[in-house]
Amino acid sequence: MEFYYVRRFDEDLDFLWERFKKKLEEAGFLLIGERIPVAITETENGIIADYHLLFICHSELVEELVKVDPNIGALLPCTGFGYRTEEGNYLGVTLPSVAWKIAGEKVVELMRPMEEQVKRIIDSL
Repeated sequence: MEFYYVRRFDEDLDFLWERFKKKLEEAGFLLIGERIPVAITETENGIIADYHLLFICHSELVEELVKVDPNIGALLPCTGFGYRTEEGNYLGVTLPSVAWKIAGEKVVELMRPMEEQVKRIIDSL
């Protein structure tokens, strides 16, 4: 099972990235920070460029998660990502229902609606 959700786009990555951030904020998410830690790198499958990271949080959900386990901060925030390849531009997000299983089923269940909401945002771009 994949621990992420990712889609390929033909549109410009910078344009997609800004639209992604705007739609997340409109949906009530907090954007804690963003970075481009990799400008360009070569892999077995070709070149990856402009690797974007976005740290995403939803304050109401965090409150519920803290009630379950006050140490949940070790897993926060969720991460959105984007990058360019020769085949196109990609935008994705970590799937907490998979990546956070270590925190227990109650946490996974709390994260599922947020996860689905972010996937719908990506699909709407």
